[in-house]
Amino acid sequence: MATIDTIKEIRSAEKKAVEIVETAKINAEQMKKDAIDKGKEIITEAISEGESIYAELISELEQKAKKDAEEIVEKEKNKIKQMVSLGKTKILSITLDDVFEF
Repeated sequence: MATIDTIKEIRSAEKKAVEIVETAKINAEQMKKDAIDKGKEIITEAISEGESIYAELISELEQKAKKDAEEIVEKEKNKIKQMVSLGKTKILSITLDDVFEF
């Protein structure tokens, strides 16, 4: 009888060992799935943050370019005003003698 009881205990221990291994496999698969899901979340967050930073940088560059363009336009307008003023001054300074010379 002792041999039969020992065999039953061995089989019971084998069954428990198989159950433990199966449970470990299931847990490992779940951990793997959780890690993949977490990785996907991290990647999604990184992409979103990257897009946000990219949009912010583009906006800043567009504003700077607009400001630079406005400054250039203003400088050129001032140059045109100066040339027009100079032209008016020259026209007004023409005397009748200058006209008769031509």
